[in-house]
Amino acid sequence: MEEKKQQAYRIGWVVLILLAFLTIGEYLIGSYTVGLASALLLIALIKAFFVVRDYMHIGRLFAGEEEIEG
Repeated sequence: MEEKKQQAYRIGWVVLILLAFLTIGEYLIGSYTVGLASALLLIALIKAFFVVRDYMHIGRLFAGEEEIEG
């Protein structure tokens, strides 16, 4: 159980750092270029995927009872 917690925290930190870098990239693209809306949309979709997957725990909705308790 403790190992699962450690792994979850580690994944959470990695995703947090990844989201920070993607946000910085979005800012730089938006600040210094014009006409790259498709790149900004792609980055926003990637960020949304990680937020939904790792922070909103959508997978638990479709998991069985055994998977949630463990």
